Amino acid sequence: MKVSKNDASQTISTHEMRFQFDRVLRAVKAGRALTLTYRNRALARIVPLQTEPEIAENDPIFRLHELAEPIGPLTNAQIDAAVYGK
Repeated sequence: MKVSKNDASQTISTHEMRFQFDRVLRAVKAGRALTLTYRNRALARIVPLQTEPEIAENDPIFRLHELAEPIGPLTNAQIDAAVYGK
């Protein structure tokens, strides 16, 4: 793999990807983005997935329903007005 001088991105050829996939996998697991090249031309970007933050079980969002007040049945128009501001 080659490291670009202007940023922290790395390039890897399709040949290297094929025969050294374990290195690619380790790099991505370490959080590095890679540019895949074919015949010295950029072909694709390989980037680690962004993990979604976990919501704690005691997060107040899970008690929001306790604050709700009964308002009776609503028409579709009333629901649209509440949701979309129409």
